[in-house]
Amino acid sequence: MAPPRFTMVVLLIEDLPRTLAFYRRLGVEFPPDADQKTDIQVPIGDSHQLVLTTQFVRNDPDRHPPSGGSRILLEFFVDSEAAVEASWVELVTAGYNGRRAPFLTSFGAFMCMVDDPDGNTVLITAG
Repeated sequence: MAPPRFTMVVLLIEDLPRTLAFYRRLGVEFPPDADQKTDIQVPIGDSHQLVLTTQFVRNDPDRHPPSGGSRILLEFFVDSEAAVEASWVELVTAGYNGRRAPFLTSFGAFMCMVDDPDGNTVLITAG
């Protein structure tokens, strides 16, 4: 029997157009009709997929919206520390929750942390 294969990240979201707007700012490309759908799946490289879905949210009676810090972090790499700074300014100015302004980690990575519209924390890292 073959071992399980990691193939996709599924984010449970409340409002697809709102979430698409956030991830478009990070360079994720979606089909032109994506804003009219309830769910979308796009390739993110190496046979992996990003799935954004409003359906699981509505169909799970035990689900509660996230509050506080994320349990899962999504990481986007940009070309430089200046690009981290620029992304921080763009996203926070656009009204997204800035969880942590750009900083240098103890292991030498320069990053910032911003919450997407559904409370998922996204790392933007120079590298």
